[in-house]
Amino acid sequence: MDKKDFRFAFVSNSSAIAATVHDYAARLGIGMEISLATMEKAVPVARSLLEKGTEVILGGGATGKLLRQQLHKPVVTIARSHLDVLRALLYARRHTHHIALTCYDAPPTGWEVLEKLLGIRIVTISFTTTETLREGINQAVANGVGCVVGGGICAEIARNLGCEGVVVTPGSDVMQRALEEAVNIAVSQRLEREQAAWLRGILDSLHEGIVGVDAQGKVITCNSRATQLLEADARKTTPFVTAALRSMGIPDALQRSEQGKDTVRQVGKYEFIVNSRPILVNSEVRGAVAAFRPVEDIRSIDVKLRAHLRSKGFATRHDLDTLTGNSSVMCQLRGKARRFASTEASVLIQGETGTGKELLAHGIHAASPRCQQPFVAINCAALSETLLESELFGHDEGAFTGARRGGKDGLFALANEGSIFLDEIGDISPALQALLLRVLESGEIMRVGGDRVIPVNVRVISSSWKNLVDEVHAGRFRADLYYRLTTLSLHLPPLRHRLEDIPSIVRTLLARRGLPDHFSLHGLRMLSEYTWPGNIRELESLVCRYTLLLDNGVPDDTLLAELLEELRAMQTVPPSGTMHPLSLENDCMPSQFQQFPSPLTLKEQLEVCECSILKKTLVSTNHNRALAARTLGISSNTLWRKLKVCKLC
Repeated sequence: MDKKDFRFAFVSNSSAIAATVHDYAARLGIGMEISLATMEKAVPVARSLLEKGTEVILGGGATGKLLRQQLHKPVVTIARSHLDVLRALLYARRHTHHIALTCYDAPPTGWEVLEKLLGIRIVTISFTTTETLREGINQAVANGVGCVVGGGICAEIARNLGCEGVVVTPGSDVMQRALEEAVNIAVSQRLEREQAAWLRGILDSLHEGIVGVDAQGKVITCNSRATQLLEADARKTTPFVTAALRSMGIPDALQRSEQGKDTVRQVGKYEFIVNSRPILVNSEVRGAVAAFRPVEDIRSIDVKLRAHLRSKGFATRHDLDTLTGNSSVMCQLRGKARRFASTEASVLIQGETGTGKELLAHGIHAASPRCQQPFVAINCAALSETLLESELFGHDEGAFTGARRGGKDGLFALANEGSIFLDEIGDISPALQALLLRVLESGEIMRVGGDRVIPVNVRVISSSWKNLVDEVHAGRFRADLYYRLTTLSLHLPPLRHRLEDIPSIVRTLLARRGLPDHFSLHGLRMLSEYTWPGNIRELESLVCRYTLLLDNGVPDDTLLAELLEELRAMQTVPPSGTMHPLSLENDCMPSQFQQFPSPLTLKEQLEVCECSILKKTLVSTNHNRALAARTLGISSNTLWRKLKVCKLC
């Protein structure tokens, strides 16, 4: 930083001292403006210089002390040192041994030592104005003082009275320290102005209104947005501004060190979201600040956020017409789903694995008034209890090891104003059932590790392959949650109950892959003769394999028959080295029930049999679950779910 850039001014009533300071500053390459003024005019002259852009005012002796007291600005005083005074007294002794020493406000200490050291008599003259200085010198001269030592004005008054006058000129070391101090003050002020400009720019760029007050409640800062929102300048103390600050909670922040977070407050005729907090310095309240913005702004941001969520995939990708099929059962299902979609009630979708429950959930959301809002789906059976709770409700920072910094919104928060699809709801734990019930009843969630209740408005669509009525009777599912989930209920029929829809489903699957129709009429009839335990998912897998193995795009009924036979074999023939189908009865049925009528229901006996088959299949595949799933003709998710029911995982 070039020293010539600094704007300094020296205010003094002594032309001799002023010339000395100017010449010394020039030798250091520092520009110095000189302003000569009496003590009475020094303050207004200095204020005028500051208004014109002078960065630092310097003053000599008495003038410097006066400016520092009254300007309330950084003023550098070029004060005389004891060495400077001693040098002046030595020069005065040449003329007389009776010397007057002037001093501003109060006499200096140690002048008695100088008397003894120099063998002179010293009379001190204290003054605060030019008039008191003149009176003091007149009296001293009348009392026989032969020389007056002090500032330039002192020597001038003494000479006018016919007395010698000696000016105390500051030494080079005093001027060096004064100029260094002035440079440091100027650099510091420039940095402060730069930081203030940055802060002002930041405050004025915010969409929130910002108001800051000192410990007495006086507004010391506010940005342009605050003035715009309040329709008044908060820095002007008016009854409206005082009431507005009270509405924002600033008095609470000042008096009780209370922090208001995201509170809705009425300020004048508008509603604002307000965050207020105290400003603490060394644990002492030194002020308070409030940030506020209109509630309507938050709603607008929420709309934009939801549009962004839709762009990220939190949106429905299918409508009800995606549910292919013209059978009477499917036509009735689509009609009922459209009626249900127009309501806000919870919907439970039940059906076997692979029937298209999530597809139906997408369609319900797409046909609902919430269709422009987020649609979020999650498979409840695929996650552990702890992870599922975090995914559904979110978590705060530090809630658990590995928690995301700053926390994370849960799916309920992301689905706010939209719909959430909870797939396999029957597999959630009792603890999560209680949390989910609370959300449905109160419309509020709480993050894992959080202490704040978050309101949400979400429509819940759920599904389960289990019979939830049986789960309730067995005590594995809460009855009150069941009633909340099943305000409306839909049942997706298995594919074997609507075989007439297979041709249209196959054409849809082929069109989705951009493929022509490679199935003959006989081939479609063959598809209708299979029972499809895996439903549409199994049909889609077959269509994919068939089109991949097909040569030249010509329908091949022989290939299709072979693929269907493989599916049938996987349903009936066990893997090599495992049980024979004829032994299923004895293998599945516990020994205590083989000779007497079974006390178990048919469903319970089938579950026992299924668990036995799963266990034997796992053994035969060396517990390779992917191979076991292919062997049984079911998906890996279905296998995992069944193993969980059988307590084999």
